[in-house]
Amino acid sequence: MFIRHEVGKIALDLEHQEVELLTQLYGQLHDLLAEGEMEVDSDPFIQLMRMDGPTSISEDPALARLFPNAYLSDDEAASDFRRFTEPDLRRKKLVSVREVLAQLRGYEELVLLHPDQVQNWLLSLNDLRLVLGTRIGVGEEDEELRDTEDPEQDPGYFLYDYLTYLQSTLVDVL
Repeated sequence: MFIRHEVGKIALDLEHQEVELLTQLYGQLHDLLAEGEMEVDSDPFIQLMRMDGPTSISEDPALARLFPNAYLSDDEAASDFRRFTEPDLRRKKLVSVREVLAQLRGYEELVLLHPDQVQNWLLSLNDLRLVLGTRIGVGEEDEELRDTEDPEQDPGYFLYDYLTYLQSTLVDVL
């Protein structure tokens, strides 16, 4: 969990099992984001200007959740927006995930986080929750159903609740 440390910094305090679990989950998120799904235009100018992003939403529901359409009623505007923004957004998400993975892989005990590391955790935890929530079918309509289910019966919901708790501890110390 995240705690406020003596000098006003935010610290990460995890058990060994939590580090292992988060390392696996972040590794999977990294693989999902790093997949070569993005289209590449053969025109060098378009590549140089970073206008070579995908023009359609991903068929993978988790990626579609991370990179949703910006314009629901205008396919052409949505396509252009995606082409210009998704590559940079994907790169930024990957940077955050890689930084968090590096911290997890080198984790030994309580770690004081710099502000940019806190930001990486905040952004990547949100992305991890979005992906997992999409994979297990979490939605607003599921809230009543989730309250009646036993988390021991569904590890996906247990993981989702754990990530929500972890994110909550981070937001609380901010």
